[in-house]
Amino acid sequence: MKRRGFTLVELLVVLAVGSILLAIAVPGYGFLVEVGRLSAATNELVAAMHFARSESIKRGVRISLCTTSSPTAAVPVCDPTANWHQGWLVFEDGGTRGVLDQQDVLLRVGQDDLWRDISVTPSNFSHHISYLSNGMSQGPNNLGNGKLVLCLQHMERQIVVSVTGRIRLVTGNC
Repeated sequence: MKRRGFTLVELLVVLAVGSILLAIAVPGYGFLVEVGRLSAATNELVAAMHFARSESIKRGVRISLCTTSSPTAAVPVCDPTANWHQGWLVFEDGGTRGVLDQQDVLLRVGQDDLWRDISVTPSNFSHHISYLSNGMSQGPNNLGNGKLVLCLQHMERQIVVSVTGRIRLVTGNC
């Protein structure tokens, strides 16, 4: 009777080769995870901006995104000292531009664990972006164009907003 199977030596050789391949692959996988995390965070903020722009056109009113340091609070508020990576609010902005007033309607709250270690450097959109009823963008300085630069380690994603409110992404290095 013939026996089928592996010897102990064959099994140890396969385990040794597998652990060597795993040791080579793990550092590369970590890089892919970070790239995916930066892309997901960028896409999350871009989706909120697209939502705000489309709602401003659909509703015929100003819709704003603002930074907040308390996205999970029972009554979140805009915080001009907060950064975009802490969280943001999307709301129908009928009162003071860029401020969630009592009569404003809160539409969405954004905040995620993806944002840990991601820095955001704004240009013109320091603490809020408003979309007018025609879809055009407006920042705190009444300028319509600007960008948000997201950095994670040495990877960079820029969210560039034109005067018309259209968004494009640029990839680079920090």
